[in-house]
Amino acid sequence: MKQEIENLFKNAEEKPLFYIESGSRLWGIASPDSDFDVRGFHLQSKNQYFDFKKHPDIIEVMDGDFDFVSYDIDKMFGLLLKSNPTVFEWIRAHIIYFNELPDWENFQNKVIENFDFKALFHHYLSLAKGNINLMGTGKKFTYKTAFYCIRGLLSADLATRHIIPELLIDNLFNQFERENDVLKIAKNSLERKKQQTEKEEVVESDKQIILNTIKDFTKQLEIKVPESSNSRQKLESVLKEYSFNLKAEFYG
Repeated sequence: MKQEIENLFKNAEEKPLFYIESGSRLWGIASPDSDFDVRGFHLQSKNQYFDFKKHPDIIEVMDGDFDFVSYDIDKMFGLLLKSNPTVFEWIRAHIIYFNELPDWENFQNKVIENFDFKALFHHYLSLAKGNINLMGTGKKFTYKTAFYCIRGLLSADLATRHIIPELLIDNLFNQFERENDVLKIAKNSLERKKQQTEKEEVVESDKQIILNTIKDFTKQLEIKVPESSNSRQKLESVLKEYSFNLKAEFYG
């Protein structure tokens, strides 16, 4: 995978910095036909950075089962400053294909220490609700949809207790001392997802039971919104210092 990333930037001006596996493979829930979702960020060339014209801040490549997305570092850090949970998963990923960043673990730990649990909660709850709507219409009631929904709910539940949700699904399950109905459905849906294709529909007789259980759990979560838990100013200082040092070294 590292070679594929290097080949993408072979004739590009941008400098690749950091790339990981995202999605189902990162979470340990890949199906036989799952894509490779490579995510990360890059640095614009000196020419692009100092140009008066604005250059694209995202690079996207879709080639078969290879799905690649790269953000310019300014876009990436802007999202981290807002405690964006999607890119927060990227910097915590354990499947790292490419890393050219100095003092990475120290920087990573500082970002994690200053992340906002309220932002995590709202993201994961919103993710779950989106999937609930899909299942409610009957247009997309697959085991994958059910599982993604419940993964969001479990992660939101942990955020209410100021616990960072684990990325690997078995580790996420282990963060719960007692097994509830939602957790049971998640485990069952996961097994079906792993064994079948991404688009397998939930058995008709189980759909309403799953939907009702998920909706009840969602209502319980909606009254447990956590307070903001971080200092945005401190997180901004961490990002600004790291960005400044990296650009000073690269651009001279």
